[in-house]
Amino acid sequence: MNRERISPVATGGGWRDVAIVTVVALLVRLACFFINSRGNPAFDYLIMDSMYIDRWARALVAGDPGPAVYFRGPLYPAVLGLIYKISGGSHAAAVIFNHICGAVTCGLIVVLARQYFTRAVALVAGLVAAFYWPLIYFEGEILVEPLFIALLVLSLWRLARAVSAPTLVRIVVAGACLGLSALARPTALVLVAVVPVAFHASGLRARAWLRPTLLFAVAVIAVLVPSTVHNYRGSHALVPVAWSGGLNFYIGNNAESDGRSAFIPGAVSPWMGGGDEALAIARDQSGRELTPAQASSYFFGRGVDYLASEPLDAMELLASKLYTFWEGPERSNEKYIYFFWKRYGLGRVPMPGFWLVAPLAFVGMVGLWPRRRELALPYGFVVAYMLGVVAFFVVARLRLPVVPVVIVFASWAALELVRVAREGAWKRLGIGAAVFAAAFVFCNAGYPRFAAQRPNHDIVSHYTLAGAMMEGEDTDGALLELARARIAFERAPTQQYVGIAQDVYFKLGTLLYERGRCKEAADALGRVLPGDPRAAAARVMFADCCEKTGRFADAAKAYQLILRRAPQDEAALAGLVRCLEATGDYAEAARVRARLGALQN
Repeated sequence: MNRERISPVATGGGWRDVAIVTVVALLVRLACFFINSRGNPAFDYLIMDSMYIDRWARALVAGDPGPAVYFRGPLYPAVLGLIYKISGGSHAAAVIFNHICGAVTCGLIVVLARQYFTRAVALVAGLVAAFYWPLIYFEGEILVEPLFIALLVLSLWRLARAVSAPTLVRIVVAGACLGLSALARPTALVLVAVVPVAFHASGLRARAWLRPTLLFAVAVIAVLVPSTVHNYRGSHALVPVAWSGGLNFYIGNNAESDGRSAFIPGAVSPWMGGGDEALAIARDQSGRELTPAQASSYFFGRGVDYLASEPLDAMELLASKLYTFWEGPERSNEKYIYFFWKRYGLGRVPMPGFWLVAPLAFVGMVGLWPRRRELALPYGFVVAYMLGVVAFFVVARLRLPVVPVVIVFASWAALELVRVAREGAWKRLGIGAAVFAAAFVFCNAGYPRFAAQRPNHDIVSHYTLAGAMMEGEDTDGALLELARARIAFERAPTQQYVGIAQDVYFKLGTLLYERGRCKEAADALGRVLPGDPRAAAARVMFADCCEKTGRFADAAKAYQLILRRAPQDEAALAGLVRCLEATGDYAEAARVRARLGALQN
């Protein structure tokens, strides 16, 4: 093969480039950490997956061995637990570790790109990754992505080395790296399907690719054995890494799925990203107690039933997920990315995002097609990982692991377009520009629709920020954010966020009530629906507020509703007496007073 295309990193200043990129990436990340940790009240406010991982890690520090069967990959919680133990439970230390993983990833992108392309392409790819803002954003959260992506890019680099010059050590090391990646997130295992293709395409003689493929698979399995044994002891079922796969498959494949949201149809129990909640939902929906392995099979079976019973709808949903995978907007499923990235100063400097690198990557993949055998591994990885994601549901952080390879293709395309322009190869430049324009339109056509959903994003974002402020005892700030969340919901009410809106009304009303702002409090508390679990508490405050503001008839109705649920509530009886007397209904007031007297005697 052409040495300029596949060259050891040690030649031509390769390791120096790795060092430069890693240092630049780390400095950028430390600057973002400084801004984020000081200006963002939600910096250490954890929800859903972040909360689940954090609790798991802290339980490990406290001596709890963790779940009997892993719901998610165990590697990151174990590493996080070690960081907590060393740092005294510091959230900031965990985020710094994530940023270090991100900087290392940028350096690894350099060495991966150098396996196939020139030093210039590798350097540009590393620098693009250093400033790629979604990578930086997710490193600021307690999520598996930073460690997982670093291990995945390491696996790709080591596998590329093994494919170019197979040796026993290289193959085993590559397999071990992928095994570690799978312990962080099992979707890494899609790369196993690409390995025989990569070895075969490298020019090995007939069936000679079989031996390295088997060695690679054995190395992967060897790393997974401890987690598999742990899970078998806890469930007496074969669960190689984690049991959440069946649930995630069902979330992304059901009649109510939009392919972008982590909602479980018909769930009565709350879904906060944890295994216990998932088991409770499986129990409620199946009508029986299920083990983790059985719950995974149950959810997977429901997803398969949907595919079999509604094939046309399922194909439409799959097409939608495929498009979502390649569209420019970054879709959130926890905290809303754009809201927090921009609000606290992190979005002031323009940085590359998927909206730009994806169209350039299409140019690269088209332009490099003549080298497809040599590039079988990166091509195969992009396709396999894409299919692995769209089989479930598509959000920004789930497609993020494919970004390093996309950046490599995009960097080659950018430099190639510059080169042909300088050489005056106008026909090639025209073709490249046309591919880029078409890809740019394709990837970014969804932005208007995405922008139209911003009011919904604002509801959740203000609500999340209010929760962070209440946790930090900043009730003034929480009150302001709850008011903003209410306005956002009432401007664009959606059934999806009714539950959040109910919590907003209750918390907003409670804070206003505690401050004596009864008129505003009654307006908020009066919107809490009767079926809400907090309705009883809301009615007590609502009735008191109405009474204090002279709305005696409304207060009387509220006291009567309270008494339907609690006929012997003396405070409600006394309040009802006062309101009836205030409205001139003395006869009814006397009857209620008699009830109250009987209770007191």
